[in-house]
Amino acid sequence: MNFLEQLTAEWYQFRGYFVRTNVKFGRRSRGGWKGEMDVVAYNPNTKEFLHIETSTDASSKTEREARFKKKFNNAKEHYRDMFPFKGQKLRQIAIVGFTNSRTPLNFGKRVEIISIPDFIRQITKELKKRNPAQDAIPETYPLLRAIQYAMFYTN
Repeated sequence: MNFLEQLTAEWYQFRGYFVRTNVKFGRRSRGGWKGEMDVVAYNPNTKEFLHIETSTDASSKTEREARFKKKFNNAKEHYRDMFPFKGQKLRQIAIVGFTNSRTPLNFGKRVEIISIPDFIRQITKELKKRNPAQDAIPETYPLLRAIQYAMFYTN
């Protein structure tokens, strides 16, 4: 698991989601799997189910779009079988490092694309407010805890 998958898993788990990482799907008859989901998260209170793919690659726009569309489309065939939650609200999210506002990425009609800088800003905005001496992030979230300390003590 790379740092972005780990950070994503920690963030959603910290926010109350049940999280699994590197979830394989579509067992092939000759061995192997059709694909793998980087992060899946489920919030039982809101019934929101998230499939999140992360990437820091710098491949061409065409290559990235084809790869992400394939990942999300292949996985979507298996959601209900693997995660049969009643009344779930599905969100597909891609967290990516390199985006260009002039030619936006398209990973599919319903795929939300979040840049890594925007994702980090979302996390730091919340953690900046929390004094680690009084409201420390639990040590089970080492990346979030490091961000909390960095944000609080570098103001």
